[in-house]
Amino acid sequence: MSICVVFGLLVEAWPRESTRVQRHSEASPYDKANLLSRLTILYVQPLVSLAVQRTIAPDDILNQMPGWMRDKTEWERLESEWNKNVNASSSPSLMLTVFWIQARSIAPMYLLRVLVSCLMFTIPMLLSRLLESLQEAHAHGQTRRNFMYGLALVGTMFAAAFAGTILKALVRQKLIMQSLQTKVALTGMIYNKALKLSPGARSKSTTGEIVNHMSVDADVWQDGLYNMSSWLSLPIEIGAAMWLLYGLLGWSSFASIAALLLVTPLQVWRARVYNGMLKDKLMVMDERVRLTTEILTSIKVVKLYGWESAFKQRIMEVRGRELVALKRLGVIFAIMSIVFTSATLIMSLLTLSVYAAWGGEGFSRGQLTPQTVFVSMTLFAMLRTPIGELSETVTDTINVIVGCNRIKQFLLLEEIVESSVLRDPEVPMDPTSPLIVIENASFSWTKQPTAIASADLCLEEGLDDASQPFLQPSEEQNGEEPTTTNWRPTLRHIQLSITKGSLTAVVGRVGQGKSSLLSAILGEMYTLKGRVSIRGRVAYVPQHAWIFNASVKDNILFGQPYDESRYLQILHSAGLEPDLAILPAGDMTEIGERGINLSGGQKQRVSLARAVYADADVYLLDDPLSAVDAQVDKHLWKHLLGPEGVLKDKTRILVTHGIHHLEEVDKVVLVKDGEVAEHGTYRELMIGRNIFYQLIKEYSISHRKAAILKDVKNMTGATVAEVVGINKVDSRSDDFTTAQAEEYASSSDLDEESCLAATIKLTKGTALPNNDNKKTASDGKLVEAEKIKEGAVDFTISLAYVRAVTYKLAGLVGLFHVASYGCLVATNLWLKYCIQNDGGESSPDNYVARGKGMPLKMFIGVFTILTVVYVLSCIVTIYVGFAVARIRASFALHRDLISKIFRLPCSFFDTTPLGRIINRISSDLQGVDDKLPWAIDEVIYWGVRLIANVIIISLSTPTFLVALPVFVMAVALIQKYYLASSRAVKRIFHVSKSPVFQNFNETLGGVTTIRAMGLQERFKAGNVGLLLTHVNAHVAYSYCIRWVEVRLQSLSAVVILVVAGGFVISAGKDLDPATAGLALSFTLSITQEINYLVRNYCEAQNLLVSVERMREYADINTEAPETLPLDPRVEVAGAWPPRHGAIEFVNYSTRYREGLDLVLRNVSFKVGAGEKVGIVGRTGAGKSSLTLALFRMIEAVNGPCD
Repeated sequence: MSICVVFGLLVEAWPRESTRVQRHSEASPYDKANLLSRLTILYVQPLVSLAVQRTIAPDDILNQMPGWMRDKTEWERLESEWNKNVNASSSPSLMLTVFWIQARSIAPMYLLRVLVSCLMFTIPMLLSRLLESLQEAHAHGQTRRNFMYGLALVGTMFAAAFAGTILKALVRQKLIMQSLQTKVALTGMIYNKALKLSPGARSKSTTGEIVNHMSVDADVWQDGLYNMSSWLSLPIEIGAAMWLLYGLLGWSSFASIAALLLVTPLQVWRARVYNGMLKDKLMVMDERVRLTTEILTSIKVVKLYGWESAFKQRIMEVRGRELVALKRLGVIFAIMSIVFTSATLIMSLLTLSVYAAWGGEGFSRGQLTPQTVFVSMTLFAMLRTPIGELSETVTDTINVIVGCNRIKQFLLLEEIVESSVLRDPEVPMDPTSPLIVIENASFSWTKQPTAIASADLCLEEGLDDASQPFLQPSEEQNGEEPTTTNWRPTLRHIQLSITKGSLTAVVGRVGQGKSSLLSAILGEMYTLKGRVSIRGRVAYVPQHAWIFNASVKDNILFGQPYDESRYLQILHSAGLEPDLAILPAGDMTEIGERGINLSGGQKQRVSLARAVYADADVYLLDDPLSAVDAQVDKHLWKHLLGPEGVLKDKTRILVTHGIHHLEEVDKVVLVKDGEVAEHGTYRELMIGRNIFYQLIKEYSISHRKAAILKDVKNMTGATVAEVVGINKVDSRSDDFTTAQAEEYASSSDLDEESCLAATIKLTKGTALPNNDNKKTASDGKLVEAEKIKEGAVDFTISLAYVRAVTYKLAGLVGLFHVASYGCLVATNLWLKYCIQNDGGESSPDNYVARGKGMPLKMFIGVFTILTVVYVLSCIVTIYVGFAVARIRASFALHRDLISKIFRLPCSFFDTTPLGRIINRISSDLQGVDDKLPWAIDEVIYWGVRLIANVIIISLSTPTFLVALPVFVMAVALIQKYYLASSRAVKRIFHVSKSPVFQNFNETLGGVTTIRAMGLQERFKAGNVGLLLTHVNAHVAYSYCIRWVEVRLQSLSAVVILVVAGGFVISAGKDLDPATAGLALSFTLSITQEINYLVRNYCEAQNLLVSVERMREYADINTEAPETLPLDPRVEVAGAWPPRHGAIEFVNYSTRYREGLDLVLRNVSFKVGAGEKVGIVGRTGAGKSSLTLALFRMIEAVNGPCD
């Protein structure tokens, strides 16, 4: 049996990838690793070694996640269980749902965590036995039996420390991977929910809030399962320490329990207060991210109006409130330092004082021995970890609870009712069968009868062009706003049937419900009564085209397979061929976010081409012709939308403000005041001479005068007579004046039919195209991949953070850390001194040794003074660090970032996805606010401790000096490998998060289109892909942390072996047990200090990447100064601002950004005071560029613009 077990272990430990199949396997390094490799984290060694040779690239860390983390069934289980709980309970718990789903996986790890805690406390028990052995050797001399016993104890201590290291790393890595799987599942649920929000729910959740749910609330789970395991291990660790203290000090140990109970109310108070403060901070953070996102989304408008300072001030006001909340948290941390930093020293003061005074038999004075003092001090030092972790665990638990509650509130928002629209993907064979049927239905954008302002309706319809028909405000919109008392549905009593293959036009004034009708058909509104049914697949073209950051081709294909002939036909039908010809890379030209580098007409035609390529059965077109000129309008109607177009056999509903195509449609639907006022063919409605006829008539008369006056200078009398049909104009005369035009245009005896005919003719006239196209790079690439810096974080970044803190505050924090630990060291030295002066013979009031007496009051008094000074110094240190220095640094770095962003040119926003900027103002800034200060504080804290302890051990144990250089070199080598790998992976981790933000923003902007075309599953899959890429980098980063943990703690175990073994070898009458006890006590603490120092130093370096990313924009050239110096002549005359302005261009040239061709070359002209000048030209001629130059949105390359 034993042979079989050994053989099995040898086979398992045999290195993987030894065969060709294993080497070429697509399994992750973790899946390929054998048991030994997993326990010692050897499978990460190739990645860590590569980092020293060269900078790690994203391709180097592909496929790091274990296969089980990619299994989507686990994510689906969480969502399924959550939905089950929502249906079963009125107040479901998301946190309990997560634990229920993960219970099977985390239960073994939680049990192992308990085992690790037990192993940790075997070391002080062994230390107690070792000090007994050293005392015996000091009293009676070293014996062979005592020597072998001491070596056995030292070997067992080493084995326990090493086994604890291995198991702790194994448990932590497994739980963190489970936590990351939970984070992916929750983020996916947030994304899925965003695709299903009802109209009312969408109004309650802004894009900034949803992004915060993903970036902040879900992030608390990235190590949440491990943090929660502390609730099992901490009671065991504290209980084990108390039990060992009781065995060592007897009933005196109850004093430590009393001390722990005294600080318990502080924990309860902190949990209650911290919970409320954290919620307040997150609410303000939501507001800041939302406000910044909205401003940056409309940054061009902000710059055009010169509103940068005003909006920057608004952001800084919100940021100020956020920092106030952050400062309050810092004050809480300072108060709570009594618990998580000073509690163990307070406990040791009370316990040892009680023991010294009454700890002996019959409440006599207790004997202070090296074993008693230094084993108890070791236990108290070990208690510092669980008590400190108790505070952190409370904080982490509150973060998880608050994050889960915020996510839960979002997940419980109302969803769109898909059953409100009956959908049948099959198209009936009968050509007379209707594909869309609305039966006596009423719809509303709000579920409850709340006030609906007419402005909301206007926004829904989109006020785009004041020259369009039916855009005159209706009389019903004037007057006071509606309230809850006169609330009524947006659409009422809709009865509509659309037959297969028909073209239906929906017309009406602005705000009457045309776009809402399409939304109702799509199920985007509340159906109050009636029913809607659609047969066949649907394609939707919104009024404001939704374009995502990809190439023109990808925007059109929209995930569909590429069919060349069909694709080329659609490009021609959509009129995109001339546009692609002037784009540098044709259809492979990248389009920026929201179609930033396309004109309105180009975006609309790309949106149309996308819908046509989808080859749907039903097309809902929300005024797609509003953004194009007359020539393109004619082309689109002929080749795409009209009776002879590509869509001629499809069912189309076209919302339009134009009248020149109405004669060619199959049916016209007139919407007025939310109701279908009339419907029928164009001829039927005109013959009926009702509302539709009146609207056409009003439009014709109102536009007649403007049309005549506009063209009078370019027309002869004959031409006017021909077009307008006015016999009173002398067709032989070329002298047709403006006065004549006004006279005839305003005459009332004109024939109505002539007016209507004239209107249609003028509307069908050809206009010059107005689509200006910005030039992009020659390869068509607009948005470059986000740069990942290489090598160490530059020292200037660290210096920039220190400057943000101020040198004075940074120096104070370091000084207080030295002072506080100096008090702790002085306490241990004082205890050693007392032991050396205690001979066990005394009166009740004195310690007497070698003829010297020490008053008990002096022992307790000095001990108390040192403890009080330590406690106060810890409080001051935390307060200065987290309530003053941290706030100052966070304010300065955010202010500099926002100031810089507002001064960057528009070309930066054209080429930089908004997600990258949002990543910096949310995740990176949160790291600077919350994580970086703690990491730096920990570096200083553990650095001071380590230096002091190394000095004490070296003085106490000279043999340690022999091993010290080797020890330092080993630590430096481990740090070199770890820092090189973790820093590079951390940068990739940050960069991989930006696409997740960008995808969230783009999806939320086009959610209606996605739902209409039934592409939710494809977008969900895309979101999961981006999440897995991001989490894959996080897994690689966690591998690096476990790698350094195992090696540093193993090295610490070796230090214990060397120091303890040195004492065993040199044991005898010449070795002072008190000195040995002090050295061993500090040696055991080194096992934590080395690990924490290196980890926190590297973590601080990695978190400085956030500062580096925030300051990355500092090197980008800003716009020209907001104000330029006045002309000297104006200064002398003192005539500013001038009464009569004029504009003059002199050889003016400009480009959109560096590296692009000039869009204006040597332009020279002058516009005098009071002159009205029109700018005309063909597509891409530079009309919009000239306008942008006037607003200084683009700066001059040469030549002034005065």
